[in-house]
Amino acid sequence: MSRVVVLGTVQGLVAERERVRAAFEREAPRSVALGVSPESVAALLRWAPVEGEDPFDLLPDAELAYSLRLQAFGEVALPPPDLVEAARLAKEAGVPVHGADLPEERYEDLFTSEVGAWSLLRYGRVQRRLAKRPPEAPDARAFALAWDARIRKLGALDRVERAREAHMAGVARALAQDGGPVLLVVDVAREAGVRAALAGP
Repeated sequence: MSRVVVLGTVQGLVAERERVRAAFEREAPRSVALGVSPESVAALLRWAPVEGEDPFDLLPDAELAYSLRLQAFGEVALPPPDLVEAARLAKEAGVPVHGADLPEERYEDLFTSEVGAWSLLRYGRVQRRLAKRPPEAPDARAFALAWDARIRKLGALDRVERAREAHMAGVARALAQDGGPVLLVVDVAREAGVRAALAGP
């Protein structure tokens, strides 16, 4: 099996494009996997900006609050520039791009089975508190990790994220069987879990 190169990025931060570009040039991957659903990858590959349309208007309140707070650390854009750049580089190089996260229907089933009514209420409260009082952090990476850690204190949400991380690792491992390095670009909050899953049996 060839190696999997995991790149954790702060999704949404424009500056992360440079890290993706550097990793792509350094590794010359045979395939690229992104830590989003296959449906999202298909949308990324088709994406083009629409004049007069603001992608932030379509975000749920919690994601909008996160994006606004992230602006304290640099310019923020949607779709996430790191993923857009990875898809663009792969497309130009003729390298296949894969969605490593759970397909949307499987994610919905998992979320429904793990997150009951009480956990959902608590999740909403945590999101509202984060929007009002975001974690203090010295940089964007620490901010993203601290935000995620607050949410993952809810056991049900932690189980959902662990399942996602294991799935991403499994997809990347399967791609690596075909030879050549695999560049796996994931949200920094998923990076440690994906690495742990890759290191496991």
